[in-house]
Amino acid sequence: TAAQALGYKQILESSAGEPAKDLADRIVAATNRFARRQESWFTSDPRVEWFDASAPDLARRLIEFFRPSAAG
Repeated sequence: TAAQALGYKQILESSAGEPAKDLADRIVAATNRFARRQESWFTSDPRVEWFDASAPDLARRLIEFFRPSAAG
């Protein structure tokens, strides 16, 4: 449910006097745990192709990956 979504869950569980920084830290920690679980899951899937988001030729590589005939 939406109440279990990252961020919402931490907000709903927070107390009225909890400092915003503590709440933000809990949301960041939960998000990092989620990202690590996703990375672990997808790394083991041989169908997943990883792309370097900082690569200067990223757009060209993505186009070539999804439309091989556009590579020329």
